[in-house]
Amino acid sequence: MKDPNCLFCKIVAGEESSEKVWENEEFLCIQNKYPVAPTHVLVMPKSHIRKQEVATPAVGGASSPYKNGEFWGKMMAAVFEVVRQLGLDKTGYKLVNNGAGYNHFEHEHVHVMGGSKTEPGGTT
Repeated sequence: MKDPNCLFCKIVAGEESSEKVWENEEFLCIQNKYPVAPTHVLVMPKSHIRKQEVATPAVGGASSPYKNGEFWGKMMAAVFEVVRQLGLDKTGYKLVNNGAGYNHFEHEHVHVMGGSKTEPGGTT
């Protein structure tokens, strides 16, 4: 499933440039073009899954590869694989998932950040 107007769908399709960090059959991880931490990557599904759809049992409707709430389990498995591959499991990391007014892209994604501890108990 692809949205022709979605920047992340264009990145997945190779129509827009990005620096790939990791991928598997279902997910892609790229460097954030505007990082706010020394390590700042985005993990996203290759299918166009809209933020509003992840709260429903059948994410993405009839054409979605994700059914019965399995999306977040698979997404987090991909996120933690990226965390391990970047070595952030040893140095610390922060996961961010924006929504509503803080969201700039409808294509679901998770920010993975690490590299400098700038707030109590966390990594930014």
